[in-house]
Amino acid sequence: MKNIDCEVCKSEKFFSDAIHCKECKNPNLFEKNIDFSICPICGCKDLYRKKDFNQAVGCIIILIGAILVPWTYGVSLLVLSLVDFFLYQRVKDSVECYKCKSEYKNIAVPTQIKSFDHHIAELYETK
Repeated sequence: MKNIDCEVCKSEKFFSDAIHCKECKNPNLFEKNIDFSICPICGCKDLYRKKDFNQAVGCIIILIGAILVPWTYGVSLLVLSLVDFFLYQRVKDSVECYKCKSEYKNIAVPTQIKSFDHHIAELYETK
């Protein structure tokens, strides 16, 4: 992950520590109400919306449903599909940058940010 330089005292901070500068007490290393027209870390204009959910947990839920299919005659898949639906509704969105992969969680995701696009991701993987 890239770092941010304090504009007041020029000290370097990790982005996770960049809410304020402890050296010079500058409280505004970056704007907390970012509109996400560009990535605050790398300046990339391509960002996408995703669910802030651990994908490994989702895969385990599906795997459990698939393992139980022979004994439940497929009812386990229906039940776990409903669980997945309710989790999808409750989990908040986050924003991720295609270029530097920085994630921004616990924010209000702007409506102009679209879902993941494989074509755009492929463009950044080849760079």
